[in-house]
Amino acid sequence: MLMYNCFKTVSEIVSDLPALSSYLLDAGSYYAHLPKIAERPIETIEEHVDLVNHYFEKLVVAHKLDSVIDRLINGISTQIDLETGNYIKVLFVNAIVFHDFGKINEHFQFEKMKNGKYFESSQNESPISSNHSALSAFIYLTKHLNDIVLEKKQNPLLVTSCLYFAYSIFKHHGRTFDNNCSETLLFTGIKAKNNWSEINKFLSTYLECYQFEIHPSILNLIGNDRLLNESPFRDYVNSFELYSLCRLNFSLLTASDYMATNEYMNSLPINDFGILTPGRIEELYHNVSQSEWIDDLHKKKNYNKGTYDALKGYKLRNPKEKSGANLNVLRKEMGIEVIKNIRQSSQSNLFFIEAPTGGGKTNLSILATIELLKIHKGQYNKVFYVFPFTTLITQTYTVVRDMLGLKEEEIIELHSKAGLKSAQHEDDLYGDEKLNYINHLFVNYPFCLLSHIRFFDILKTNEKETNYLLHRLANSIVVIDELQSYNPSHWDKVIYFIRQYAEKFNIKFILMSATLPKLDKLSFINQNVQDFVYLLPNSKELYFHNPNFVDRVNFNFELFERTDLSLQELAEKVTAASKDYLKYDFGSAKPQKSVYTIVEFIYKQSATDFYTKILEQDFFDKIFVLSGTILKHRRIEILNYLKNPSNRKKKIILITTQVVEAGVDIDMDLGFKDRSIIDSDEQLAGRINRNVNKEHCTLYLFNLNKESVIYGKDLRYKITKELIKQEDYERILAQKDFDALYNKIFDVKNDWNTREMAENFSDYESAILNLKFEKVHKDFQLIEQKNLSCFIPLNIPITVQSAVEGNTEQIFSSSELLFLENNGIFPNDRNEICGKDVFEIYLQSIHNIIDFTQQQIRKKVLQSIMSKYVFSIFASPNIENKLVNFYDKEKSEYGYLYIQRYTDIYSIEQGLDAKKLTGIEETQFL
Repeated sequence: MLMYNCFKTVSEIVSDLPALSSYLLDAGSYYAHLPKIAERPIETIEEHVDLVNHYFEKLVVAHKLDSVIDRLINGISTQIDLETGNYIKVLFVNAIVFHDFGKINEHFQFEKMKNGKYFESSQNESPISSNHSALSAFIYLTKHLNDIVLEKKQNPLLVTSCLYFAYSIFKHHGRTFDNNCSETLLFTGIKAKNNWSEINKFLSTYLECYQFEIHPSILNLIGNDRLLNESPFRDYVNSFELYSLCRLNFSLLTASDYMATNEYMNSLPINDFGILTPGRIEELYHNVSQSEWIDDLHKKKNYNKGTYDALKGYKLRNPKEKSGANLNVLRKEMGIEVIKNIRQSSQSNLFFIEAPTGGGKTNLSILATIELLKIHKGQYNKVFYVFPFTTLITQTYTVVRDMLGLKEEEIIELHSKAGLKSAQHEDDLYGDEKLNYINHLFVNYPFCLLSHIRFFDILKTNEKETNYLLHRLANSIVVIDELQSYNPSHWDKVIYFIRQYAEKFNIKFILMSATLPKLDKLSFINQNVQDFVYLLPNSKELYFHNPNFVDRVNFNFELFERTDLSLQELAEKVTAASKDYLKYDFGSAKPQKSVYTIVEFIYKQSATDFYTKILEQDFFDKIFVLSGTILKHRRIEILNYLKNPSNRKKKIILITTQVVEAGVDIDMDLGFKDRSIIDSDEQLAGRINRNVNKEHCTLYLFNLNKESVIYGKDLRYKITKELIKQEDYERILAQKDFDALYNKIFDVKNDWNTREMAENFSDYESAILNLKFEKVHKDFQLIEQKNLSCFIPLNIPITVQSAVEGNTEQIFSSSELLFLENNGIFPNDRNEICGKDVFEIYLQSIHNIIDFTQQQIRKKVLQSIMSKYVFSIFASPNIENKLVNFYDKEKSEYGYLYIQRYTDIYSIEQGLDAKKLTGIEETQFL
């Protein structure tokens, strides 16, 4: 196999291209786009092609894609020599160069471009009407198949590559790649309406405009299924590399085309692709390793400086005595280990960080990331942080930004509840909005925080807009947090894609969790590929079993097997345990006569009903409910209240569902949890005694609701039920031995994947190798449950009390308030924004047809505002039938159920009351 980077660069190939006008007759008479402003000149095809090529080159250089393309080309076959590889790369490049050559279609020119020069010729009937994509593909195929047959010894590998790169041209105005490329590549749609030989002859007349001399026999190859379905051509459709090259080509084609069209239409060139320069990496490294303070006001100390100062010759102390000071020593020692191990293994692409809850995983990942960025001096030039939940994205955004000292224009949250980042330049507000939108669409930010679903969609999507970002992943660092949150049914796919992209796209993956499944133990991946590097190789012995972590929370199993527990008895036990805890005094961390208790249920309705029972106990000063149906401002209000030191003397209970488990930054004293799966139980334990500054903190596990409603299809639940006895369950939690559970899951997965008759991973990989783009996407859905988005038209405050006494936190950003003001919406006398008015703007934005980009900008800003009024519930016909009595049917046709009669079923404090929907079980576990 040849060395990577052995073929001509994209820039060299593009620079060797002759000017379009040197071979397209009368090139200046063909239009590509019409201006929005009459004074601007019409863009010719040659100008558009040159601009697309310009952005194509810039993207390849910015993201260092030449080596990636070369690596993928080399992987298609073992028979690739320098000449063959170079020509495949030319084919790759020319798919982008040729993608609009079909715009010379006179019907396109007259009907779409209003080009009067082609009025007369456009009056003739055409089998392709004004279509230009199919004609562009035809021109690309004939020209290159002609060269392959006459000059390249009819190399079947080149024929196959040519065909599948042409697929990008066919689809560049479509929305998706399909399962059956053959139908498109064989011109099946056009053949169905006309005689193919006549169409072929008709299409070939356009070749004369380009002065392409094509051998007559080549025309017979176009639309010939032998090239797609027979050996030796079909033999080359059998690699992850070809699958990736097709999608990478589509990503670069559509992104370059979009940016070029935007520059012409909006006079808005894109020069900043959101990448880190070596100089900026040095600055960020200094911020992490040498700065005394995290903030300019010197309120947050940078503890990583101490970690770096202690690096040389440091010997691990691993203190066993429980204290906040020793906990910080252990965090520092984990940091030192991570830095040293990254430096030793910096050439590896796959890393695990397995750190106990409270160990500061995010900070450890920042240390690992900044080390990799510095060591590789700009070879890796962007970072992706991947999380299971929006709340974790929002929470970690501030930590990453502040720890690294990033500017706002260097980091973005990418999820449905986040608006556009605003960057004002000069006085051109509309131009700024468009730039903000394009930067958001192409994620032109060096640091991006996004969801698991969004990230893995980029790796396997067949949808155009999501696929825009594929090229951007190359030469990046990807940190994936809370890996255990995936359903084990997808673990084989997760690790397959991680390994493939790590190698092929030169991505460094850092996987981290307190309950980390070692996905490299899945037998199907035991190939000759790089292994994971454990950045804390002795984490169990040194950290998980250290009293500062393992003894932080005691587990109580008295209620574990009870099947007759009532909410009344539970309320009494919660109150009794909380009363008993009042006697302890741990200073400011937990004053005497105060207690913070958390109670977690599987079903939302159980939480609602328990609220009534705990109210009857008349013990707690404050009772909060936090579930998936609690709106954002109330959620922030509750969490800030719990974090506000001035409230620490009170008796507070938080009644919740599983929304608090993943990384919610609260510190409780006691916990009660309806048992579900082991790693879920450990997640809640992570919200108790987080800083090891209290004693006697306990998590009581009880048995109330049926776990199978949520976890019935989850292999972890099934194996726990069948193979984990109570004493094993207790030991796993007490000793943090989650491998004991995961190893049983791996055994089941490995056994299943070796069965011949079972639908297993080999079937999924087969879909990839056979370019079944739609199947690859649809058969790997991290969350398969569909949701209903409910809009509650109440009034929401602009600010709420922050975690610091006397300060406030913004719910609506200044740019959102400006948007609302520009649309005639102002705060009321209580400083609230009316939800009814917000929804009216949303409806207007749908019905008012405006410029596409402006529509998309408006949609994105509104999406962020709307999210403050929205919660999601699991979709089912039953739930919809019950909700129909409460929502406005006419207003609910546009993506949200507008709950007009919300006061009958909903309150800000408790969220949705499912019983008022006549006791639907499906809404119980929100």
